[in-house]
Amino acid sequence: MASEAADRTIDELLERYLGLLDQHATLRASLAATQRDTFQSLARANFSAPRGARYGPDQYDARMQASRRVVITVEEESGPPTFTVTDDAVRLGGGEEEEEEKVAGKGVAAAAAAAVRNDPIRWFGVLVPQALRDAQRHARTAVQDVIPRLASVEAEMAHVEIEVRRARKRRAKASGGGQEQDVGSTAQTVSASS
Repeated sequence: MASEAADRTIDELLERYLGLLDQHATLRASLAATQRDTFQSLARANFSAPRGARYGPDQYDARMQASRRVVITVEEESGPPTFTVTDDAVRLGGGEEEEEEKVAGKGVAAAAAAAVRNDPIRWFGVLVPQALRDAQRHARTAVQDVIPRLASVEAEMAHVEIEVRRARKRRAKASGGGQEQDVGSTAQTVSASS
């Protein structure tokens, strides 16, 4: 009875793991496609750029800061972490409260203007090629949607792997530990015959 319940638990965990593995493969393919589209759009923007102009890391402002931050939350004490990406409200001198006070005091139009000024695509001028905007859109999709979900799925997969190992150990202890001794003696037999 106990071994059947343990087997059922292990089967459920392995089924969950296979579902997560499928999600992981889908997300990896989505990330690869998004990165491919990003670099193709960037190459297209560089190809159509005026003579002598290029779009790349050499043209970034040296004082550049991240516009997105990763937030890691843990629902349960022993559960897997969840990764989410948020807009960065923290700037050089102030915290979130100061940023909220500034936005509340100035109104919605001022907040929209501040968001436009902080848009990194503005570093390359006002009239940037559509291909560069497409590259930015694809990169944002990767950073905001695909990568956090992929990291969350990987963390959950690691958590399920640990649960499977624990369930197998409990099953081995419940059955008397005979299976572990058989594995050890088989390994010794193979090495002795070599």
